[in-house]
Amino acid sequence: MAGDVAVVMIAAPPVNALNAALRAQLWDIFQQIAHDPQVRAVVLLAKGRIFSAGEDICEFGQQPLAPTLSQICNLVEVSKVPVIVGLHGAALGGGVELAMAAHYRIASPAAVIGLPEMTLGLVPGAGGTQRLPRLIGAKHALNMILGGRPITADFALQIGLLDAVTDGDLADSALAMAQKTSRPRPTYAQRNNLRDGVAFLDEIAARRNAVAATGRFASQRALECVEAALLLPFYTGLAFEADAFARCVTHPQSQALRHVFLAERRIAPRLLARTDDGWRLAEPLGVAAVDALQRAARRAIVALRERGVTEGAIDRAHVDDGFRRGPFGGRDGHAGPQGPDIQRRMLAALVAEGTRLLAAGIVARASDIDVLAVHGLGYPRARGGPMTAAKLAGLLVLAEEMKQWAADDPVWQPPPLLLRAGLLAGGFDALSD
Repeated sequence: MAGDVAVVMIAAPPVNALNAALRAQLWDIFQQIAHDPQVRAVVLLAKGRIFSAGEDICEFGQQPLAPTLSQICNLVEVSKVPVIVGLHGAALGGGVELAMAAHYRIASPAAVIGLPEMTLGLVPGAGGTQRLPRLIGAKHALNMILGGRPITADFALQIGLLDAVTDGDLADSALAMAQKTSRPRPTYAQRNNLRDGVAFLDEIAARRNAVAATGRFASQRALECVEAALLLPFYTGLAFEADAFARCVTHPQSQALRHVFLAERRIAPRLLARTDDGWRLAEPLGVAAVDALQRAARRAIVALRERGVTEGAIDRAHVDDGFRRGPFGGRDGHAGPQGPDIQRRMLAALVAEGTRLLAAGIVARASDIDVLAVHGLGYPRARGGPMTAAKLAGLLVLAEEMKQWAADDPVWQPPPLLLRAGLLAGGFDALSD
């Protein structure tokens, strides 16, 4: 306590992930505050280098444990005393959703604020699609949600997401704001940015075709959720968002994107190194592994050409599969009836070579191949990498097809380890257990 202001400090290093344990603590604290007549205001802060990276990605896809982040946000929002949140470092995903449920928001100048769920094939799931349009309108809300990129504190202040940016001590500034604040300001009740329904729906309509063209399931659901913020009562909108989030979690695109995200954090630095700008193939092993995958892909292409498949068909099949362009430079899709066969043969060649690298101990696990393919070959993240794509396609069925294709070229000869993985329910993952 600081006088009659309750100070709630999030402390869950290293990134203050809003996992089940932390959510339970926050729930208990705000329940206590709700029943404490001595508390006149609440300041919510966080220790460490960032405010919060959001929810724990490892919990997605599991049975959610109460209290959920959405429940906590609702509890914070209906507080009878004003809740002021102070943001520093990065506030991402669920951390931003928690901040939007507070009544007032202040940040340090270096803070960045973002909703990166789209990069994981998800929509914000704790009220973000319903509260953000109320705070900053449809245009900026869609930019943040669909783009997934964080914004600066200054820009957040400019568009109305923040109430203040302070050059002074964040805790002191938040407490000073609390002392000047006399009443709550629940976000659900803010409707200024919803009043011009025609302009709001025009913004939705302007994005619809572009969003549909991406083929991203989560992007389409996010657009519908933001539209629901205008058309549905607030709590009905929350239920609509929760359903969209649940559908995204189980969608293959999100499963693949989350797989790559986690695999990037497990891969050895001797294969892939993280840099300030992203990721870099490590010399010599990472580069050598990608070279081996590229040779297998080129050999498969040569075999396809010898069977009469045109360069254009090969390019179009790659674009249809999610590549930005084909191996011959084409950027147009719609390969037609040939497409699926080309895609499966290209996938099989990569999986066979990846399995050989795994058997040789060049990589530690199949997911290493997935990450190397994403960063070294431009393999679509939303496909999860070749090893994951093969697992989803059915390893055993693919292996049987490869035995037949091997008559055309040995690049498709299934290695013994691949045949073993095909017999296991967990596929390649079971080999690593």
